[in-house]
Amino acid sequence: MTDKSYLSIGEVAQRFGVNPTTVYRLVQRGALPAFKVGAQWRFSQEILESWVAGQMAGDGPKARRRRSLRGRGGPASGRHANG
Repeated sequence: MTDKSYLSIGEVAQRFGVNPTTVYRLVQRGALPAFKVGAQWRFSQEILESWVAGQMAGDGPKARRRRSLRGRGGPASGRHANG
């Protein structure tokens, strides 16, 4: 079977065009869904595709943070620190 159901950190990094260290850091923060097999991280292609779709729809951590900053003087509230 040539179509793998699970990807390694290196394969995910290559698909997203980022350094493997970036993928590892996202996993460590809990921002990217993964699981460990022994000492190695693995990613389900199906879950990863759902995660990407959520990120593109604005359901990712940055979108949640922008919504939570509204009304608190953050950048999304329209208020500036100097004025």
